[in-house]
Formats: sequence, structure tokens, C-alpha cells
Amino acid sequence: MPFKSLAAIFLSLSLSYADFLALNIVEKEEPPPNFVYGANYAGRIFAGGVDNFGGLNVHWRASKNWAIGAKAEMNFSREGFVAGAFGHYLPTGELLKENAENFVHLGLDYIKVEDGNSPLFSVGYGRDMLPWKKSPFGLRVLGRLEYAPVKHIFSRKNEGIFGIDMIKLANTDFAIEIGVFMYK
Repeated sequence: MPFKSLAAIFLSLSLSYADFLALNIVEKEEPPPNFVYGANYAGRIFAGGVDNFGGLNVHWRASKNWAIGAKAEMNFSREGFVAGAFGHYLPTGELLKENAENFVHLGLDYIKVEDGNSPLFSVGYGRDMLPWKKSPFGLRVLGRLEYAPVKHIFSRKNEGIFGIDMIKLANTDFAIEIGVFMYK
């Protein structure tokens, strides 16, 4: 009898302290991916038209909130290319935890087009997104304003009024980048 009463006391104490209905499962904190690589399309809007670029990019996360990278893009609309380096400031640093992460983009590129070549400075804002939790790939959207210090690097020839050719010149463009990335 004393054994049964002792067992009943232990059982009642264990049930009262068990808290088996509250599922307080804590997910393991995963660091953001260190190495990210991918492909992208960039539409550069300048002088009343759009040039289509496609390319590859890689970036390495130097810390939780900073990443540095490089890219190379080829112009599909006419002869030319863009190559350069960039830095991203990622305020949250939690892509894998939140399935999305915003970033600020700063870039220094070299652009060569039919009209000449120039350095290209860019500043922008973007977002990396994972389609589902622990997805092996993600989607990137980035809008950036770009400036080339060489005068009239961007030009577009249009047929104007009465069939007269008109050339529009510009030093700035707005680029919209859409891409897919993978990480290790």
C-alpha cells in the first residue's frame, strides 16, 4: 500500500509540473547564408527607352548585416556589358528565419556601351525572398538609380517628327533587377 500511494503522489506531481499541452518549441537560430550566387535580368530605363541586360552575380556575407559581391551583365539590346562590385547593408540579417530580407545597395561598376565607357555609381533598395521555409533558392528584386560621370554615355536614337532622327542623351538611368539566387 505505501508503494501505491508513493507512486500516486509521484504521478500527480509529475502531471502537475508536466505542462505537456503548451508546445514551447524553440527553433534553432540559423545564421544567414555566407555565400550566395545567382542569375538576374536588369532593365535599364534611360532616354525614353529600356535596354535589357542579363547576368550573373555572387556575394559573400562579411557579417550578419553586411555583404560584398561582384556581378557581370551583358547587354542584349545592343553591344555592351557591365561589370562591377557592390555592397549590401542588410538591417535584419535574418533571411532564413523570416523568409525575406530587405537591403540597401551601393555599387561601383564599369559600363561599356556602343557610345563609350564609364564608371557607373549606383544606389538602390531591394528584397531577397524565399518561397518557403528552408527553400534551396530565393528570389531577388532590386531597384536602383545609376549615374555615369562621363557626359552622355546613354543615348537613344529615335525617329522624330517629319522623319528627322533625334538623339536623346542621358547620364543617369533607373535599373530594375529581378533574379534568382541559391546559397550554401
